[in-house]
Amino acid sequence: NLIKLKQLVFEVTDACNLHCKYCAYSELYDGYDQRNNINMSFQKAKLVIDYMQNLWKNNCYQDMESSVTISFYGGEPLLNIEFIKQVVAYIEKLPSTGRIFKYSMTTNAILLDKYMDYLVEKNFFLLISLDGDEQGQSYRTDHAGNNSFQRVYRHVTLLKEKYPDFFTNNVNFNAVLHNRNGVERTYDFFKN
Repeated sequence: NLIKLKQLVFEVTDACNLHCKYCAYSELYDGYDQRNNINMSFQKAKLVIDYMQNLWKNNCYQDMESSVTISFYGGEPLLNIEFIKQVVAYIEKLPSTGRIFKYSMTTNAILLDKYMDYLVEKNFFLLISLDGDEQGQSYRTDHAGNNSFQRVYRHVTLLKEKYPDFFTNNVNFNAVLHNRNGVERTYDFFKN
């Protein structure tokens, strides 16, 4: 099963630049997973990548290509962009084993403006967390309690304007439904 692995997910960091009211890692939940602002080290990721590369090398079939998605998750993965860049650079230098590597990330888009050029260059698939319009986004707040909508919307709009084809082909959205938004309103927001 490992040889046929389709996706490898790294929890890049447990740090986050938002403090969403409903986050699964928040104090609203009993026995919640305490976040300690810990970043994953490149050395740990390298161990996993090297292990997988060795499996693939020893079970490589001529003319057989298989797609593997390397995914970055958090916390907010862009808080540890250097780790992401190290992993991507390392993977790009690996000898071929018939694997075609793709990259994906789940992000809240707060830092998207700073790193979008790199993400586009490496053809990342992005899942952006956005709960719709400003009221819908009102549970996604920064650590001072401010709604993140304006920043996220500005960065998403910039990405769409600067890289329209990338935006169409590589960007999806993840919306949490709650009492301040709804299916129809959220759908209409994204559609329009």
